[in-house]
Amino acid sequence: MNKSELVSRLTARLDGDRAKAMAAVNGVLEEIQQSLARGEKVSLLGFGTFDRRERGPRTARNPATGETIQVGASVAPVFRAGAGLKQLLADAAGTAHTAAAQAASAATAAPAAAVSVTASATKAAKKAAKAATSEGAKSSAKAADKAAGKAKAKKADAGTGKASKKAAGKSPKKR
Repeated sequence: MNKSELVSRLTARLDGDRAKAMAAVNGVLEEIQQSLARGEKVSLLGFGTFDRRERGPRTARNPATGETIQVGASVAPVFRAGAGLKQLLADAAGTAHTAAAQAASAATAAPAAAVSVTASATKAAKKAAKAATSEGAKSSAKAADKAAGKAKAKKADAGTGKASKKAAGKSPKKR
């Protein structure tokens, strides 16, 4: 749902007065924005809490060049759903917040990690194929071999770094 759809649904509740509905939606949004700008937290019981997260300045690294850069302080809006909203969504989805449901979701987490590794390997292979069409036959063979090695390493272990490199027959990268 977007803002205009929200206004339309609110119009139906207000007996067709679109101007009042638009004013109500805009008023609520403006008050939330202004409160956050002043540093205040907005709590709507049963719905959730709007807050701001202040992040201090930090040192980061440019991934392309490896160069160290300074990133200034920033402020980001945050929303945390309330218990009432979470329960409404759980009821709508037909799920329950029980220990059995949590155990079932934990059991499905491991296969999900394997799927993401397979997806990464597929991306690497597609990247190699794209490089092959643009660089010629000689470099395409190198790119395909490189992608296959990466895919084997990622498939061998779903994210422990050294173990995946050992499985691929490579020594771990020294820092």
